[in-house]
Amino acid sequence: MNKNFKAENIQLPKFCNIKKIISSNRFKRKENKFFYLIEEIFFLFKNFFDIIYFVFFFFKNKRKLFYFLKCLFLNSFIVPRYFKSFYLDFIKLNFNYNDDIIFQSCRRKDMALIFFLYNLEKEQLPKIHIRIFHLPKKRFKDFNFYLDKIKETIEKRVFIYTEEGYKKKFLIRELGKDNLIHSTKPIFSFYNRKLDLTNHTIGFVGEARINKGFNEIPKFIEIINKHRKNINFIIQFSNLDNYTHETANLLHELSLKYKNIQIINKYCDYNEYRSILKKITIMPLPYDLKQIKIGSGVLYSCVSHEIIPIIPKNCDYLKEILSSNSYLEASDIDCFADNSLIIIKDYKNYLTNAKNSSKNLLRSIENDFLINNVSD
Repeated sequence: MNKNFKAENIQLPKFCNIKKIISSNRFKRKENKFFYLIEEIFFLFKNFFDIIYFVFFFFKNKRKLFYFLKCLFLNSFIVPRYFKSFYLDFIKLNFNYNDDIIFQSCRRKDMALIFFLYNLEKEQLPKIHIRIFHLPKKRFKDFNFYLDKIKETIEKRVFIYTEEGYKKKFLIRELGKDNLIHSTKPIFSFYNRKLDLTNHTIGFVGEARINKGFNEIPKFIEIINKHRKNINFIIQFSNLDNYTHETANLLHELSLKYKNIQIINKYCDYNEYRSILKKITIMPLPYDLKQIKIGSGVLYSCVSHEIIPIIPKNCDYLKEILSSNSYLEASDIDCFADNSLIIIKDYKNYLTNAKNSSKNLLRSIENDFLINNVSD
């Protein structure tokens, strides 16, 4: 884990040995550009001393010294940000060919680390599992730059996983081979919902962002409340920005006007989030198409908790995890509201089909290539 990691309300497994060893930036570029720049200058000086440190560290092992200097040259004489803190513990823990290392959500700096590790530890390289949930951006020494350097070992010791649909097609197109990318799914807890449910709760969860339709929620609530007063609403959100503050204030005003609205303005831990999902029966997803085409963890939450989703039109790739008649589509916020009312009228039928979606998801997780590959 990162040295600055704070568990707070996150539920960490008790059987795991948690090591806080990874060094990274304390300041975020978007939040504090000045201190971020100062910190980057510090890391630039630190990089120089790290090079000297590893030259002496590998001095007695000529092979490793050669590969370290080779990687350094190819990486513009920059030691990966996490390399020193990670590699020294890697040596202490005696990782070997029989072990597995999983990069839960791999980014560019992780790939730089893997590039160095692969070259230095070829003979005893553990299986490396790279999960990609955020598509890499094209930039100097980007994701593909490092991937090209280790491509020869993919399918032997390095494995790449992503979600089915747009992300997988994108990565296949970038790499030029479809057999290098394996499908995987986020792993969720499941909830069995009763068929005879009569009280309905429409929910919105996640970050308060325009491209996730946050600013459309007040209008949606007003439309529903004009037709039915006995429907409850849960709106859980975090990470407000300048574009969504006004909507958050409006939602708080609506919660005072209507007693059927519950506002949860905070990050929720695992147990809190699951508790919220259990209360929600219908979840509209009024996302921009550009946003939702890269995938939606919220949709998987809907499927695993037997929540009926309403998805944007023209999102055929989302339907791959949804059974027929377990969802509806909508093109605008009025349509999202109308379809919510349609689902309520025929809820038992939609829920029956949603249970099929949930069973299919559970089955696919149990047969997930990543899980089987790690357990081999």
